[in-house]
Amino acid sequence: MRLGLRDTQVQAPTKTSIGLWGIEDQHLSSTIQKQQLFWIGNHFEADVRQNFADTLSKAIEQGYTKEMLADTLKDQFNDIANRSSHYWQGLAEHTALRIREFGRLQGYKKAKARYYKLVVILDDRTSDICRALAAQDKMYPLSDAIEVMDNLMALDTKSNSLDDARDYIKALAPWIKDDQIEYDSEMKPVGVSGTHTPFPPFHWKCRTTTSII
Repeated sequence: MRLGLRDTQVQAPTKTSIGLWGIEDQHLSSTIQKQQLFWIGNHFEADVRQNFADTLSKAIEQGYTKEMLADTLKDQFNDIANRSSHYWQGLAEHTALRIREFGRLQGYKKAKARYYKLVVILDDRTSDICRALAAQDKMYPLSDAIEVMDNLMALDTKSNSLDDARDYIKALAPWIKDDQIEYDSEMKPVGVSGTHTPFPPFHWKCRTTTSII
């Protein structure tokens, strides 16, 4: 969250003062910790959510890298989800990106921005999904993203099953599916059709971020 806010301050130094941490930021951060919008394998019970929250808090306090967080998650939860290191690295990256993006969106809101754009890393690892988004080069209304974020924060995870929570989250912020990618005559990805989450991550191990306009 703090890193996301700092990103916004660097992007928009001449806009309305964003500040590094305020009451609204603390409220959002606390809500994220309570919500726990992430699950491990097929587990979403209260004990998993609490242990996951504790692990994230420790990682933040001690300045873990994503690799260290991945190793810690694997040690903590491998007994309930025996997955490869690739899975735990992906979970760590997904978690870090989603929360940092929430921080950026919060910063854009404080800066009174109306739109933001996507920043896509284009290299040999870039997915066709993100190449298609980069080709579109759209401006995204901040109000739509804030509405989605607020609705995600309103999810009552404590009284919902994993299936119900998944359905709610996927309905609000669905990842982009391969069949939504549009290609030109040379099979280059040029766009995305249908509805999808308005902010990253757009798929597993997504590296795309946002920038204020």
